[in-house]
Amino acid sequence: MSMDIERIKSFFTMYILLIIIGVSLFSIFIDFKALKKKNLKREAKICKFLGYIYLVGGITFFIIIKYVL
Repeated sequence: MSMDIERIKSFFTMYILLIIIGVSLFSIFIDFKALKKKNLKREAKICKFLGYIYLVGGITFFIIIKYVL
């Protein structure tokens, strides 16, 4: 169990966090606007919601992995 946690800690670096933040912001701002422009309102809402979940979840996971475990 401890070996698995150490593997996850070594994999989840600042670079991975920046990728997660970038993808989530892209979903929230760019994809949302593109879907809304195509009149896909339901898909735009889902995209924005998942972008926020990805952003909050990624940051929370990073904090837990780096500072709590």
